[in-house]
Order: sequence, then structure tokens, then C-alpha cells
Amino acid sequence: MAPDVRVVTFNAAAGNPRITTRQADFLQLPFYREALESVPGAPLLALQEVGDEQAAALRRTAAARAGRVLQMRRPKLGNALVIPDRYLVLSHRRNYYVVPQLRGILDGLRGRRPNWRQFGELRMWIEARLRDRHTGRDLTLLTTHISADGSLKVPQTKAIVGRALAAAARGPVILAGDFNVPAHNPRGRDVEAAALIARLRDVGTAKPPGRENIDYVLTAGFEPVSSRLWTGDSLSLPGSPNAETVSDHYAEDDVVRYS
Repeated sequence: MAPDVRVVTFNAAAGNPRITTRQADFLQLPFYREALESVPGAPLLALQEVGDEQAAALRRTAAARAGRVLQMRRPKLGNALVIPDRYLVLSHRRNYYVVPQLRGILDGLRGRRPNWRQFGELRMWIEARLRDRHTGRDLTLLTTHISADGSLKVPQTKAIVGRALAAAARGPVILAGDFNVPAHNPRGRDVEAAALIARLRDVGTAKPPGRENIDYVLTAGFEPVSSRLWTGDSLSLPGSPNAETVSDHYAEDDVVRYS
């Protein structure tokens, strides 16, 4: 039987001024260490809101290790993929949501007060084509952080889900990230975005205590095996004694199996 594939998606909250965890300290978290050190069972790590200090630490650490780190950034914030050496990186792409951003801005200017803060934020995606050295199978891994504004959210989600579905024509796909769409009872424009998300299989079955889940691990060509959230004292860092203070998001840790 082919070995299972583990993936963790996590928003490190560098964009939230109420979260005071030092960005460089995030590399001490267990799933970061596992991915960077390529230990057996290490996860594919999809990160959002990676601050400058963390980005620099990821680059330095990756340079001395066998795995790979792929990043896409805008001023002070970015996304990253950490890929253990179980997976060979065959190719990778990354970009900003240019056309979806323009479409969203035009939509947002119609009939309501524009959300200029969200309109000015460059959102981005990273895509990596991988070969699983344990099985010889190829798969695609994507990460993104979708805008919180409804007018931008829908075209951005449409674009990244379309990219994932196109990759699914070649083999298994994992799309992991912060979609800013509540998993339960979406309203307004979130309903449109949720319908797009539903075109892929959500393998995250764990429910966050006291928070609405907006982080997803979406797949095609995989079956869910297990799902957990890192909550409470399962995570701690200097000055941040539990997962609720480390970030305003819980890390979602899912295990999947090739269909």
C-alpha cells in the first residue's frame, strides 16, 4: 500500500498586530521542524501570512537542509511551501492574482463603499509539481490566502480552484490555505465562494473550538485518513503559551491516501 501523505496548513498571523509571537520562533513548532528536517512522516507545509523574519529564517534553514522552501511575497507578508525531501520538486510556479484582482475591484466599485484596504492588498498563490519518491507518483501542491473582501474573494477563489482542477487532470492535487470562507453557514458572497470550494474534496473534518474555520485542505485524487487541529497547549512558543496566542488560526493537520 502506498504510504499516506500528510499536509499541514497554517496562517502565521504576521498581519495581525494583536499576535505578538516572534515570526522567527515559528520554526520551533513541531510540524515546522518535521518538514524542515524531513523526518519520517514529515508533512507538506502550506503557510500563509509569513512575516519577514520568518521568511528569512525559512530561507536560511532550507539552505542547510535537504528539503525545499518556495515563497511568494509582498511587502512584509507572504506565503510559503515547505517540502520535505520525500518529494522531488519537478517544477513550480507562483504569481499574484492580477486579473481576478482587477475584476474584483471593478465589481466592488459598483453600488457600495469600496474596501480600499483589501483592494490594495496583493494576494498570491504558489504551485509545485512534485514526485513522491516513496511511490513514484506525481502530485500537485498549491497554497494561497484569499482576500476577505467578497468582491475579490469570488474571482480569486474561482481562479485557484480552476488551477487545481486543471492540475487534477494530470494526477492527485492538494490545495491548502486560508480562504476566508466559513466552513459552516456561509452568507453573502461567501456562498458563491463556498460553492467553488466544494468542487474539490475538503478533507479537514476536525472542528475548531470557539472559532469559525476558514482554513482548508482541499484535494482531488486522495481519500481522507485523519484530521486534527493543533489547539490549546499542543503548541507553545516564547511569550505565547498556547495555540490560541501563537496565532489567530489553528494549524490544520490532515493525512490523506492516494485514491
